[in-house]
Amino acid sequence: MAAKRFQTGFERLGRALDGVPDRVPFVTQMHEFAMRWAGVPPRRFYSDAEIFVSGLIKTAEDFDFDVPSLGYDVYSIEAEALGQPLLVRERQAPGIDMDAVLIENKRDLLRLKAPAPGTAGRMPFVLEVHRLYRERLGTKPVFQFCAPFTLATIVRGYINFIQDIYEDPGFARDLLDFLTEQVIAPWLMTQKRAFPEADTAVGADALCSPPMVNREIIEGFSIPYILRLRELCGLNVAVRNWWGDSHFEDVESFLELKLKVASGLIRAQDPDVAAVGPGVFKEFARRRGVALELGVGDVLLNQGPVEKIEKRIERYITEAAEGGRFILYLSSINFDTPPDHIRAAVSAIRKYGPYDR
Repeated sequence: MAAKRFQTGFERLGRALDGVPDRVPFVTQMHEFAMRWAGVPPRRFYSDAEIFVSGLIKTAEDFDFDVPSLGYDVYSIEAEALGQPLLVRERQAPGIDMDAVLIENKRDLLRLKAPAPGTAGRMPFVLEVHRLYRERLGTKPVFQFCAPFTLATIVRGYINFIQDIYEDPGFARDLLDFLTEQVIAPWLMTQKRAFPEADTAVGADALCSPPMVNREIIEGFSIPYILRLRELCGLNVAVRNWWGDSHFEDVESFLELKLKVASGLIRAQDPDVAAVGPGVFKEFARRRGVALELGVGDVLLNQGPVEKIEKRIERYITEAAEGGRFILYLSSINFDTPPDHIRAAVSAIRKYGPYDR
């Protein structure tokens, strides 16, 4: 039943990647709000795959989303499997305890053991989520993972790792090699064996974003390891969630860096899109022959007012949807997002999004 309900939405998304669908499609980061809508506490919601997938689907149905966008606490999975403690708070997805880093001393890297891929931590939960999602929606999985740079900042501590990059780059690369080759790649390959029809893996790497990092760090300590995962896994590996475009010395040069790992789809989101203007991103995507995804920010979606949400969506569609190859992204619909704001956003997309209007 769910597969039939969302068939048009999945087809619309597929068409938007290379052409003009009937309407601008949209995706969401919705799992925290789905937890609230399901009325299930976080410890259970993020460990029981049946409740989790049912919650995503029910929320998407109730709010008339194009698709039930699959997302979870992606930044936690590999670090928890390595042994870093998990913090579970009310009203939020689980998160790694950043005060209990695994590598306080550089010698700790020698003692760190690679997790058993697919069985450590909540990896079994993720595999079951993918199985249920495929079973109920009829789509092949898109794997998700914590990208090497961000995972390094989690297990080492952000300040420590940045200092390593400048003071001991050899150690920083040793850590990235370990995480890439012995943690992330085996985990992706385990998922690939479980779902051989899947061909894409999307990494989460938000902590590798300006102004927290510069060009040298992105080029030397993030991009090479994402590309290495492509070689190791034989998957279409992509990272699309670097933000901070408005903080880079030149927006277009930052977009060129994104293009190296974006794999056919460039994403930018608020506050950067609001600051720079959607036309800059649309023109780049058009010129470079890739699809574009623009994100309406979580601050606006949470704080409103409704009129401002509608105006933002109208502007992004008006200035970036022409010619197709465009997707709208509702960023971080979290536990506290007012339901009326979500409904207003969906209504605005349906009002301004049709290509024949």
